[in-house]
Amino acid sequence: MKKKYGDCFYCGGAVEEKLMPREIRWKGQLLVFENVPMGVCTQCGEKVLKPGVAKAIDQLLKGQKKPNKTIQVPVYEYESNVA
Repeated sequence: MKKKYGDCFYCGGAVEEKLMPREIRWKGQLLVFENVPMGVCTQCGEKVLKPGVAKAIDQLLKGQKKPNKTIQVPVYEYESNVA
């Protein structure tokens, strides 16, 4: 069941629930949660999590559950003389 969201805090646009990935930095690691229900503004793209979803993610981070899969992420350092 999709949750209801108010209008976008930033632009006032309509917010619809979508399942999207959520990237989080935790204890020096980049973690990715897939299929996270979040509100996404149809006008500006701003994303918002309901408090219950944020708490569920916090509980997963504090627990010892193993990830479903592991991926490698390339890391680049920004060089100002490239642009």
